[in-house]
Amino acid sequence: MSQSVVSRDLPFFRCAWLACFALGLAGCSSEDGSDGASEPWAMGVRLPSEPQTPGDPVRGKQVLLNGSYMSCGVPLKLFDNELAGPFVRGALGARGEIGVEGREGRNLELPHTVNAFTTSDGADVVNQNCLMCHSGKADGELVIGMGSATADFTGGLTNGTTVPALSNEILTQLGLNAVEISNLDKLLRVTRKFGPETVMRTVGQNPAEAFTGILLAHHDPQTLEWSEEPLRSLVIRDADGEPVPEPKLTSDPPPWWRAKKKNALFYNGMARGDHRGTMALASSVCVDSVVEGERVDGLFKDMQAYIATITAPVYKRSIDRALADTGERVFTRACAGCHGTYADDPTADSQDTYPNLLLPLDVVGTDPVVANMGVVHAPEFVGWYNGSFYGKITRAVPDDPFPGYMAPPLDGIWATAPYLHNGSVPTIELVLNSKARPSVWKRVDLDDTHFDEAALGWPWVEPPYAQADAPEAERKFIYDTRYWSQSNAGHVFGDHLTDSERRAVIEYLKTL
Repeated sequence: MSQSVVSRDLPFFRCAWLACFALGLAGCSSEDGSDGASEPWAMGVRLPSEPQTPGDPVRGKQVLLNGSYMSCGVPLKLFDNELAGPFVRGALGARGEIGVEGREGRNLELPHTVNAFTTSDGADVVNQNCLMCHSGKADGELVIGMGSATADFTGGLTNGTTVPALSNEILTQLGLNAVEISNLDKLLRVTRKFGPETVMRTVGQNPAEAFTGILLAHHDPQTLEWSEEPLRSLVIRDADGEPVPEPKLTSDPPPWWRAKKKNALFYNGMARGDHRGTMALASSVCVDSVVEGERVDGLFKDMQAYIATITAPVYKRSIDRALADTGERVFTRACAGCHGTYADDPTADSQDTYPNLLLPLDVVGTDPVVANMGVVHAPEFVGWYNGSFYGKITRAVPDDPFPGYMAPPLDGIWATAPYLHNGSVPTIELVLNSKARPSVWKRVDLDDTHFDEAALGWPWVEPPYAQADAPEAERKFIYDTRYWSQSNAGHVFGDHLTDSERRAVIEYLKTL
């Protein structure tokens, strides 16, 4: 990156951030004074804030937990049918907590990951909601807005269920009226397009990018009408223009409590402007007109306001405060330049600082696929999106001023394993020591209370074989970093720290 780009953005570093930068200038050096890595934040560019549309957070929570932002769904008559119900619930992945605070009416009886609602045209339906991917359990407690680390998409978005073709005559015999049949058709036309692109290799991996690609390929950008034939190619290509074999794009759902601090959403900072546009796009499964898109957008104004009130869960296990104080000093010197500073009160987000830095790929060194998706691998989708209804709300800018990654805020980091943008590292200890990362690893179990307090993350083992060679029953629990988009390389910024410094930083991170 040219010196002019760096100097252009240095005036943004103000107040507490400048103080932290000054403290860190001597660097990422260990306590014995030895030289460490150069300051990566000096190579970053600050992404400026842009106005966000105000909304009602109270209504936003109600909409999130009970609302109709998914537009269509499976008729409740089928969901409740004695014969069809188990099949429908399996296809929807209807699992979760019952009686979550804020749920109303029929939703009180349903898992929190699905909403029952009435559509704009009067059908009573049920469909997955945002919490299918954006909620999870941490140390025994449900956390709204945390990416799910146990969601199983190894069978794709339909959980391995083949969606049968049912005639209108059969559906009528099952008690469905014309409006209910129409809503079911809207949902099934999309689910029938979910192919191997949405099949993930490992439990916890999320197919959001592949899912979005399917939505874009089959919707007209101007009218939002659905097309049975793809309007854009779904082929993912490498830098030479050749198709990538098995292009399963791996990314880890980031927690919602980061959104209010970030001036640009996604790991690569590509979503600029009002954040809600990309959120609404993710729910556009059944949207087939701009009128419906506008209705859903109105709901997301309030949902976005609610998301801005979410704070990170507080670490409730014991913390060595003296060690954490030492860790804070190391963190301020070696990490705050990219990740910001944090108030003593972990719920006082307004007192935190966050620099909003986009870092070049050659500085971060982590797997480049997500950053390059809209630049190298499938740039045509960026053009589709920016010319669409959603692009008028939130711009997609994957290369301004360069493809890269934003160092995330770290509040609640203890609850968000696995780490790096693609979930390739099971513990913070390994984030801080890149040389010790395994190329293949397996989580010991999916018990969220089975937590490695010393390493801060999941207990894991290194299997004696590659994922492809593992027994079938074990295969989906193994993460193999040698696949495309799954590298665990990069972020070597903790390698120079001593073991005692790493332990101290880990203890400090528990307080955030």
